[in-house]
Amino acid sequence: MWSWVYLVTVLLACGWFAEPAAANVVGSDYHNFNPSLSTVDVTTVHTGKTLGRGRLGLGLFLDNAINTLPYFNLENEDNRDVEKSYNDSVTSLELQAIYGITDIWDIAIAAPYVVYQSLKDEQQPHGYFKRLGNTEIRLSTKVHLIQLGIYDAALVGIANYNRVEDNPYTGNVSWPAQSLELAQTLSFGLVQWSVNLGYRWREGTSDENLKDEENLPIDPFNDQILASTALVLDLPVTDLDVIGEIYGSYARQDVSSFSPRNPSVLEDTLGVRYPLPYNLQWHAGIGTEMRHAVASSDFRVYTGLRWVVDTRRPAVPAAAAAPAPVAPALPPAPAIPVSERSPDAMFELDDIYFKFDSTELRVAAGYRVMELLAQALRERPIDRVVIEGHACSLGSDAYNMDLSDRRANSVEHWLIVNNGVPPEKLVTVAWGERHPKFSNAQESTRMLNRRVTFKIFYSPRTAQSPQAPARLNH
Repeated sequence: MWSWVYLVTVLLACGWFAEPAAANVVGSDYHNFNPSLSTVDVTTVHTGKTLGRGRLGLGLFLDNAINTLPYFNLENEDNRDVEKSYNDSVTSLELQAIYGITDIWDIAIAAPYVVYQSLKDEQQPHGYFKRLGNTEIRLSTKVHLIQLGIYDAALVGIANYNRVEDNPYTGNVSWPAQSLELAQTLSFGLVQWSVNLGYRWREGTSDENLKDEENLPIDPFNDQILASTALVLDLPVTDLDVIGEIYGSYARQDVSSFSPRNPSVLEDTLGVRYPLPYNLQWHAGIGTEMRHAVASSDFRVYTGLRWVVDTRRPAVPAAAAAPAPVAPALPPAPAIPVSERSPDAMFELDDIYFKFDSTELRVAAGYRVMELLAQALRERPIDRVVIEGHACSLGSDAYNMDLSDRRANSVEHWLIVNNGVPPEKLVTVAWGERHPKFSNAQESTRMLNRRVTFKIFYSPRTAQSPQAPARLNH
């Protein structure tokens, strides 16, 4: 928890002490492209899943949008805004942090910045940033509501603290917008479909002095209805996800009759995401406007990185209690069958991960870990070793059950052939996708569920020996 507090403090300081942006027409809403919360979400669309207790995520997104700034009508002159030639370019950077308070509750913070602007024509009246800098502090929270098979639903709340000076779209308030969205997700094996529906409450009173000084016929935004959807297709051979998104908002009233831009927004993006080492996730894509609207771009290109780590310390299992001594005069107690005993030791070998649809280990280090396991098994007599195979959620339940069974059997065969473990001491169990260790929502965490775990039962005559460690160090 303290790591989350520290990061929030740093991120707030970066935003708060950074120079705020200033604009004559555009502000925190200039952009429309707002990256979502974490690795369990899509690019801008939220899923119905949460990050998980104690998990910390950081994000960094860079976006360049072409022709997002509005041009205003002049008498007897065509509006440059509708010509579709190059007018302007605005580049923004966004820093994010998210933390899983519980398994069903995440909190997040984001600080977007305008870092570059290029203007082609400065003669016709148009919007622009008078000063680059931090545009807002955005606070978010997500609460998971329900999971029914392939369906997940969550509530997402967002509050925006405006830091753009002279912003006619937000008026004279610091907290111009608060929104609430219902995020729903259906997962069909290789395909994931998410839909967000919500409402944004907006406040603000028009600044007449700003209108007079800048000669800008713009009123603050009113309330908006929000909607977005995303389709994610997992390409198994490459571990690459292809993402298509549509997002927009419906404004209840116009903000300017002197601009050809509609107050209701509709944009689309097409992108990819790919898992990288060290729990990183890479995003990249392009986008266009589907409606010529306020702050919509003729063309945009974006890229970003997300990173997630589990901040919880692994639990240290309590040592097994030694059996009570048996009086010499009494006959020895009968041995308890393995099926009725708790394991004397459990090993979670994090490097025994498999490639998609394969019994082949994903990393060569996994074989070294298995050698360490075999060595530990030879150090003392054992009654039984239960090898449990697991799979991710891609594919049908029956297929994943068969795949996890084949993985457990392949490890069993490896221990017998390469390490001389007696086959009568080994038992395999297939769990399929029933016991995931991490979220199956993203490939960067989904691949961690393709694993094998071990339960070791020592011989009764060595039961008083020191307990084996719960995790092998390697």
